Amino acid sequence: MKAYLEEVGLGEGRSLVVKHFRGPYFDAPYHFHPEYELTYIVQGQGQRFVGDQVEAFREGDLVLLGPNLAHCWRSDERYYQVPATHESESVVIQFSERFVQSALAGIPEFSALTPIFLSAQRGLCFRPSRNDHDAASALNQPPQSTPAEQVVLFLRLLLNLVQENTRRFLASEGYLPRPNQVETDRMQRILDYTMLHFKETISLSEIAAIAHLSEAAFCRYFRQRTRKSYVAYLNELRVGHARQLLVTTSEGVGQVALLCGFPNLSHFHRLFRRFTGYSPLRYRQLYQAPVSPSAS
Repeated sequence: MKAYLEEVGLGEGRSLVVKHFRGPYFDAPYHFHPEYELTYIVQGQGQRFVGDQVEAFREGDLVLLGPNLAHCWRSDERYYQVPATHESESVVIQFSERFVQSALAGIPEFSALTPIFLSAQRGLCFRPSRNDHDAASALNQPPQSTPAEQVVLFLRLLLNLVQENTRRFLASEGYLPRPNQVETDRMQRILDYTMLHFKETISLSEIAAIAHLSEAAFCRYFRQRTRKSYVAYLNELRVGHARQLLVTTSEGVGQVALLCGFPNLSHFHRLFRRFTGYSPLRYRQLYQAPVSPSAS
């Protein structure tokens, strides 16, 4: 995936910048920057790419990224429908390494933050507990705050996150941020093609050709950079789409399977149960919202 260098533009006299995004979908390209970044997903779902890790994201996720760690959030397909029927929203705080060093070196009380800044080199994901959810929700307020208030609120949030036991690493232990134009451009082509064609049959030779690699080289390349096989990633993407269709439409299970790229119904059932723990029909019964009767 091609990682673009983003110019954050903190400007003189600013330690951090707060950005509030709202739209039908998240459309930022795969990118990196020398600043740290904390992203709070207010609403929206899809796939998150951080370093060599790919996984689903959802509302309430908090992610802390270290400098030059390539990343992007890609909304699920339903967010791209026209006219738009879903909304995506996030609050992003970007801050310089100088700010981190000054806080840790100049204010001894902030030394408790050292572990999360060191861990941010691999990316950290938090799922705040109920008691701390107000700290995550507070991220939605900084755009209306003064710069000084933003810094105070941000530091308070970081101190709360240090106490969170829900944090986990994203990129693998051996991963080192090293954006490379050729490699990232190749991954961009792979993911773009997959997102466009995952409902169809994608052969290994086909996707390897997109990456300009032999089949064997492609399999090694993809596993090294995502920690999963391409087939596993493709199935995860398809099952994720199937879950959405089962909950949001009245399509039969067989039709859902076909719409998600599974021509073999029994294979679809096996994979769906492996990923969710339920059969497609049971999943729909558990999670589909009841249809309200129309007023007479």
